[in-house]
Amino acid sequence: MELGSYLPYLVNRVGQRFIADMTPALNKVGVDIQSWRVLIALYQQGGQPVGALSDLTSINFSTLSRVLDRMEKKLLVERLRGIDDARSVKIELTGKGREVTEKILPHAAALEAGSVDDFSEAELATLRQLLAKLYNGLNGENAEADRLAG
Repeated sequence: MELGSYLPYLVNRVGQRFIADMTPALNKVGVDIQSWRVLIALYQQGGQPVGALSDLTSINFSTLSRVLDRMEKKLLVERLRGIDDARSVKIELTGKGREVTEKILPHAAALEAGSVDDFSEAELATLRQLLAKLYNGLNGENAEADRLAG
């Protein structure tokens, strides 16, 4: 196995570079990378039950709980208990959370745009499709997706 062509290494390397390049913008508003993943997920998808948010952010449930505790103390998110079922909890972005997200978005967009300058639209679309397929394959979803597509 060649390290330079080993997929987990390559994907991690790219991810770590994005994280390193995002960190200064995140530090300016006092959030870490996991909080950013929660912020952008809620900003784009709206309020979510904790389990769905865990899936969206790829943050395991117990870690996410601690991240949400920190974010709640900073007034970035709020936990809303279900009316019919007090055990169900929905996580919502607060006004402050929305403001913080909107401060970070231009940097995130510029970072992505700068990293794909040399890609054609078709290459970028293919890269996104292949990364989604790779992620789904890690979750054992390829067989179902292939069955649905065929």
